[in-house]
Amino acid sequence: MTATTPPAVPPDADALSATRGRVVLILAFFAGMAVLAVEITAARLLAPFFGTSTIIWAVVIGLTLLYLSVGYWIGGRWADRDPREDTLYLIVACAAFLVGAIPFLARPVLLLSSDAIAAVSGGLFFGSLVGVLLLFAIPLTMLGMVSPFAIRLLTRDVRQAGRRAGQVYALSTVGSILGAFLPVLVFVPAVGTRSTFLIFAVGLLTLTLLATRPFARRLAFGALIVILVALWIFVRPSTVRPEDGLVFEGETALNFIQVIDDPERGRRLVLNEGIGTHSLYSPNRLLTDGPWDYFLLAPFFGLASPAPMDAALIVGLGGGTVSKQFTAIFGPGVRIDGVELDPAIIALGRKYFDMNE
Repeated sequence: MTATTPPAVPPDADALSATRGRVVLILAFFAGMAVLAVEITAARLLAPFFGTSTIIWAVVIGLTLLYLSVGYWIGGRWADRDPREDTLYLIVACAAFLVGAIPFLARPVLLLSSDAIAAVSGGLFFGSLVGVLLLFAIPLTMLGMVSPFAIRLLTRDVRQAGRRAGQVYALSTVGSILGAFLPVLVFVPAVGTRSTFLIFAVGLLTLTLLATRPFARRLAFGALIVILVALWIFVRPSTVRPEDGLVFEGETALNFIQVIDDPERGRRLVLNEGIGTHSLYSPNRLLTDGPWDYFLLAPFFGLASPAPMDAALIVGLGGGTVSKQFTAIFGPGVRIDGVELDPAIIALGRKYFDMNE
């Protein structure tokens, strides 16, 4: 009895050359990066209106996974019916363009949420939240199509399917790791949420423009880049969340920050969704008639005859208004150490809240 080897599976006629295969792998890497970048930046887009609670994060993460799941399913079926590079590039280009359009399309819906809060309308509030998140449905679903499409294009032999799937998902996941950190640590603090969406959108569009071969398709992708850049240049960013008496508005790696002059209460430091005031300052009044005044009782807790206070530690310094109260009441000889996670808040405290203690 002689051993026989199984017949070789003929290579897939649709499989790519080695060079084109590398291009598809690079595209899978950057598509994975874009998915997490969009998810993280979406949370920052929502923060000034809906906050950054675990509920908001759960909604963003859950819907992102839902959109990706739909994309995996559609992408796998589409790839089997039409396993061509140009189809993949078209999918990525459309997804990238929609990502770049998100901040422009989302703004009217986000402003509805501000009206809902002012009117105490729960239905309008949650409706606007759902409306904004639906804007992410199509681009994230299309980005979810990339991995199964790439696996189909790269698989020359069914015996290589596992290896190819591993390559694609490994590169896509590494890209996602970078996509999770780059917006938070680099782009949002440096250029803001709107420009962060644009950077990743134009980056993906540029990659597809370089990868695709038909000249007409290149012109179309180039036109999409021009449209996004024109929107960024000519549609100037207005105030993210309009407020009467707004003095400053900006984004950092940790917070969306506003400084607001209230004619009745004084200057307010407001973070993220703006429900609470984190510091309150009036140059003509020491006490605020708010919860901050209670910190002045801290040295007296549990002591019938408290000893003189010589030092204080304030965790959550904010604009430094509590330290100013401590200095005014207990004297300039008291050493005050303040802890604040966001260095931008310290800078704003010095500029707008007379933080000098």
